[in-house]
Amino acid sequence: MKTLVIESAWISPHLETAGEILINLKKQNKKVKFAWVGNDLKWNDYSIPSFLYALGCSPEKRVDKFIKILKKNNIEIVNYNDQLNKILIEKWSNSFNGNLNDLKAFKYKKSNLGMGIASSLISLTNNKNFNTNSYKKKITGFLYSSAMVYERTIKILDHEKPNVVITFNNRLGLSLPIIQACKKKNVKIIRHDRGSNFKKFHLYDYDINDPRNLKNIYSDWKKNKNKNKNKIAKNFFKKKFNSTFLDEMNKNFTKNQIKNSKPITPKGKKIITFFCSTEYEIEAYLNLKFNQMKAFKRFFSEVKKIKNFHLIIRVHPSLSGREDHIWKKFQSKNVTLVKATSSYDSYEIMKKSDIVCAYTSKIVIESAYLGIPTICLKDFGWPKGLGILYGENKTKISFNLKKCLNKKIKFNLDKIFSVSYFYSTYGINYKYYNPISIRKGKFLNESLEWKSRIVIFFEYLGLKRLYAFLKKLNFHSYEIK
Repeated sequence: MKTLVIESAWISPHLETAGEILINLKKQNKKVKFAWVGNDLKWNDYSIPSFLYALGCSPEKRVDKFIKILKKNNIEIVNYNDQLNKILIEKWSNSFNGNLNDLKAFKYKKSNLGMGIASSLISLTNNKNFNTNSYKKKITGFLYSSAMVYERTIKILDHEKPNVVITFNNRLGLSLPIIQACKKKNVKIIRHDRGSNFKKFHLYDYDINDPRNLKNIYSDWKKNKNKNKNKIAKNFFKKKFNSTFLDEMNKNFTKNQIKNSKPITPKGKKIITFFCSTEYEIEAYLNLKFNQMKAFKRFFSEVKKIKNFHLIIRVHPSLSGREDHIWKKFQSKNVTLVKATSSYDSYEIMKKSDIVCAYTSKIVIESAYLGIPTICLKDFGWPKGLGILYGENKTKISFNLKKCLNKKIKFNLDKIFSVSYFYSTYGINYKYYNPISIRKGKFLNESLEWKSRIVIFFEYLGLKRLYAFLKKLNFHSYEIK
């Protein structure tokens, strides 16, 4: 069986993860090759500002060094003829003239590359409704880059005829064209991304955030012989409740909340809390029909039928207030809005709730652990029989609310632990890449540095904030060259 690792993302740790996978396969005497398709592009997720090039920074140097290391370790590099019809690609990319929905539907040779561009820019702008006119030159440059990656991948697949392709993620503007090309050629795809912490990576058989990736959580838990697995599973909740849990990006969204604080709510009423997911992240998912607001409105209409209810809407604390306005319209005497920047303790709010509901927020596993009647409008793909109630149509929501109010719910702690254990441990430990932090590390004892000495010196002098400001300023003013 022939495996081909194709990459377009040069940033750490994704390039190093590709190297990790390649060398692991090589050590197993598997037939494996590497192809780099991210060179000489216009604008994309990983474009660096032009002023950094002027200061001697270069992603290309990083990629070149990576390829030299692979060659030293007997990894074969795919060379391909890059004589593509760039005029045709340029014409296609410049032909885009529409809104965000048009971009999501914009296709190149029947492959929906526009969706990847939309997903990337939603993430980069933290805005699910960004104005495409404001980013016109970035979009056309990104479309050009995406089509180039697609065409290069098609050419490589035709020549190499691999059985499996491994590549980074699946939804972004430079990774989606690799996925789309593989789908067109009926080649099996495995996606890689971060694991449960920055010292691990994870492999996905399906698009990331596809519930099918989680179908074996409970069976894997049952087979697991780790004597400490229950302790690890319980420790997940301990870290969550004492605000020390770090996600795969080393983030903690509750560390600045004041312990045991909560909003004042009317006495004698049923407290129902809805924990929001971040709108822009939901919108950036691919091929998954997610619509939090539509589902919430159905949920809200059913909640209003309950006598003596009081609803708390807890906006996700990761966005510093950027999404508060979306939820403000629901505020009333029966509805308390807890804004993103509020210092109220999310878990204290949870503990005082009669019912907890969310759309895709993983916080529902914590309320289930506490034995609080819990509704999740979207099914994660977790084991059935946890005790969490699923469904987003009105009939199902109404039924689930009544079930919660009657407290006719049985929670399966063993299955709950299988989920908390998974999120505590998922992923494969690196062997050949030594991560020092979320974005830094050494691959086979070598740093794949893209920054120049002068920029590193500026950082040493404490000018990181200036660098971040200039980079942000450049994102909004950058023009394709």
